[in-house]
Amino acid sequence: MITMQELMARLKASGSMTAAESTALFESCPEWVEQRDRKEAARRAAEDRYRHEQTGLLADLAAVGIDVASVWDLVNSPTRYAAAVPVLLRHLSRPYATKVREGLARSLTVQEATGIAGPGLIDALKRETDPEVRWALANALTIVAGPGDILALRALLADPGYADVDERLRKAEQNLFSS
Repeated sequence: MITMQELMARLKASGSMTAAESTALFESCPEWVEQRDRKEAARRAAEDRYRHEQTGLLADLAAVGIDVASVWDLVNSPTRYAAAVPVLLRHLSRPYATKVREGLARSLTVQEATGIAGPGLIDALKRETDPEVRWALANALTIVAGPGDILALRALLADPGYADVDERLRKAEQNLFSS
């Protein structure tokens, strides 16, 4: 058994060690083990909350033939899911946790949502305060904004309150004129 201070000193003094040696060293420090276990328990609890929070969303997706365990399963999926777009848009206005809202935004960053999701994403961006979700929403607009969204995009670009996502909004505007 070693203390956290001893652990750090040994790590600093060690040259190279195998993964097994490193694991054994960390595991020999009860303070490190306790911190790891606390973090893992918190991660599992958050995952359970997100899963529970998405129950209605997942049921609505299943009703249109999209069976996933999380909205994040749609992100970067090779499977097309046009039937999910209206469901995702409806849920975009609901008060989900940050990670779920980000997953919704990222799952709407697909060609199938082009010309459909723009207004919903813009409305969500206007309400959103979390920087990562704001970026994901603005990024989605680079893919899905349609010609009918140009005035709303320009209004956002003119508003200093959207400076944090200005680059993504400019890219969305640029993409409208390059297609």
